[in-house]
Amino acid sequence: MTVARKIDIGSECKCCKVLIAEDEAIVALDLQMMIEDLGARVLGPCATMRAAMTQIAQDLPDAAVLDVMLADGEVYELADRLRDAGVALVFHSGHADPAELLERYPEASVCPKPAYPSEIEAKLEGVLHAHSQTGMQAGLPG
Repeated sequence: MTVARKIDIGSECKCCKVLIAEDEAIVALDLQMMIEDLGARVLGPCATMRAAMTQIAQDLPDAAVLDVMLADGEVYELADRLRDAGVALVFHSGHADPAELLERYPEASVCPKPAYPSEIEAKLEGVLHAHSQTGMQAGLPG
């Protein structure tokens, strides 16, 4: 029996919601299992922009792991909405230039494909921690 560890976002452990936007079924399933093992609740996985937009309209995540190229197009409109809502972003893609992503989304993290699960976990925990610190500095709940 394995015990899932919670994603650490600051001094407290919190079960957070993580959106997965990934159109490759096996990659999406791997991400889902990894994130659930961290103790988070997964929203999705969503293979299309349309599905992801519907999902965030119903339930806004704390963080998102986004492939840049989904089945119905690029993820930038979704990423813009999530960023504007204060959602922590991790781009997990083999189709994008990390420097360009970080120029557009400086608060995000980029984990090029292929990546080890430990790399994705570290990037996800890093952006969640940074967002919780930013929220505390702004007087918002972390």
